[in-house]
Amino acid sequence: MFILITVFVNLALSATFTNAIFPDITLHECALTKGCLRPAMCTESSCAFLVTWKLVSVKSENYVEFELRGNVQKVTGFIALAFSKDQRVGDDGVVGCYYQSSTNTVNIRAGYNDIGGKTTNFYNGPDEELLITDGENLGGTFNAMDGTLQCRFRRRVRPLDTVHQLMDLTSPNAYHLIVTRGVERKKDGFGRPFAGGESVSQRPVVITSPIYGSMTGIIGRGSAIAKTHGCLMVLAWVLCASIGIILARYYKDVWPNSGLLGERVWFQSHRILQGICVGLTCISIILIFIYCEGYSQATAYPYYIHPILGLIVFSLALINPIIALCRCNPAHEYRPWFNWIHFFIGTFAYVLSVPTMMLGLRMPAAGLQLQFINYPLWILIFFVIFQFIIEITLEIHGCFYYRRNKNKRRTYVLEIDQYQAAKRLNNARQPRPPEPEPSGRMFKYFIIGLHATVCAIVAVILVIIIAVN
Repeated sequence: MFILITVFVNLALSATFTNAIFPDITLHECALTKGCLRPAMCTESSCAFLVTWKLVSVKSENYVEFELRGNVQKVTGFIALAFSKDQRVGDDGVVGCYYQSSTNTVNIRAGYNDIGGKTTNFYNGPDEELLITDGENLGGTFNAMDGTLQCRFRRRVRPLDTVHQLMDLTSPNAYHLIVTRGVERKKDGFGRPFAGGESVSQRPVVITSPIYGSMTGIIGRGSAIAKTHGCLMVLAWVLCASIGIILARYYKDVWPNSGLLGERVWFQSHRILQGICVGLTCISIILIFIYCEGYSQATAYPYYIHPILGLIVFSLALINPIIALCRCNPAHEYRPWFNWIHFFIGTFAYVLSVPTMMLGLRMPAAGLQLQFINYPLWILIFFVIFQFIIEITLEIHGCFYYRRNKNKRRTYVLEIDQYQAAKRLNNARQPRPPEPEPSGRMFKYFIIGLHATVCAIVAVILVIIIAVN
């Protein structure tokens, strides 16, 4: 019974949002009978967006038949195509479509951007036949199951109304094609793209050229704010957190007679590095909330997982220094509890940051190139293996020198006791015995130098990849 109900609901949804007469937009005629614009990784079953065009004649007048298809994530979403003189959204002409749930139709509209390209306004001028949206195979559909919106329409090659940046498509006029997908339109125009929802052709296109091409070289614009978010997170967790954790776990007995800003070297270094990590994480979270205008709108798998993991890492990163501020005296009975809690929270946040960064490299806001290249992920995987090897090496090293350093420490405690006793007896100013340098310290110096160098190199490489992709 449940299966029958499920099938009925799915059929009802399909009937509600889909026009059965409308033929699907496909790839198989690309570069043969129509021009195409699509991502590099695009198949019939899986394609983030697809734009096609071909020249047709309607009543002895030239029109371009456009097809737009894309995942818009929500029922309120839209897909639009802008004709730009450069690769940036500016005062450009726009065509696109959106699903109108109140009338159960896909509306197709022409429009124009303002000079800054921040808002799009629908065209309501005198050229009533600028667009032809009714007729055989014209119109559109919306699939509520996977969030795919598609529409097919015809646009006059040379608009009768030349105002409002409607763009003359006659040859030799060439334009960069900018595909925009968003989750919510405005009342009088198309809205902002969602994260990663804007893609641009690498070269200008003569729409009315008789030679059709299939363009797969797409610049998926990664937002500068989103890129900054990613770069800061890499610096925080690959560079600062990695070195800070190693120092706190394996270098407490190193540099025993040296200080940094009034504290032991390992402690002050750990505190500074982890403080920078938390600060960069906070700035990064603020930036991405500004970019998304709140919480992420990503609903597709696996993109929606990244913000969830990111907020968990952020919360743990905030909690741990607060706990550290409340730490008790080293001799207090609850100090072991603090040590273990601080250790587990820090370790969990650090381990969780790795898959979070890996997912972040695949987020649409990072740009289409990062979505389809694998070497940044392999760099991260190499770094994870390297970090693991460093920790295992230091653990083995610590076990090897454990007895020798324990005996040194025991001898030092006896020397301190003798020093305190002599000081009480004669009040003589005797030099305090220096703490013993740990055995195997030269190897540990080499390891921390190697580790810090590799962390810095990996962080710089990933930052460059994110910034320039």
